[in-house]
Amino acid sequence: MGYTFFAIQVVLKTYPGDNLRARLHQIITTSPSEVSLVEKRAFYKSLTSVLNEGMASFERGFWDLIRGRDAERQFETWCSEIEGSIATEPEEIDDVADELHRISNEKEFVIASLIFLLEEGSTSDDILAARCDMPEREYFTRQTFGNLLGAIPALSFATVKADAVYLVPGTDQDGLSSLDLAEEGYAYLRLLS
Repeated sequence: MGYTFFAIQVVLKTYPGDNLRARLHQIITTSPSEVSLVEKRAFYKSLTSVLNEGMASFERGFWDLIRGRDAERQFETWCSEIEGSIATEPEEIDDVADELHRISNEKEFVIASLIFLLEEGSTSDDILAARCDMPEREYFTRQTFGNLLGAIPALSFATVKADAVYLVPGTDQDGLSSLDLAEEGYAYLRLLS
């Protein structure tokens, strides 16, 4: 059986007094690790709904759809690279913050990443393929990211082999600055129109 890899990352600008980051963090951290297919759909419906509420604050992003032999490797690579860059446990936080050498104390951005490995040729694969089939000039617009996020709750999670969600940085208080995002590790993220 072949697989399809789909990932979407969106950089959201947060503002003093808004609770977007806290709401996303709460949805992710309060979800149990083992859930039924119905609960998984409810989780993604809640998460993508909150993300799309913040569509006006989408600053940068990246998405990819890969079918075939490279799909599993892409899933593993994305997950391991993101996990290696975030701290979620109290004992890790100071070490990772020191390692990042944040240039600025501004914490105005957060990156949400949703990553999937699903059965190639399944209904879920067809749903994502249809949403990703667009002219290249539309690849990096806020509307496209909203449409792609909106497809996720429609997936048949029985055909999803693996999935992962990350919020970077990994705490509800921390964030990235525009200077942090200008560093080489984030160069692949495209400005959204």
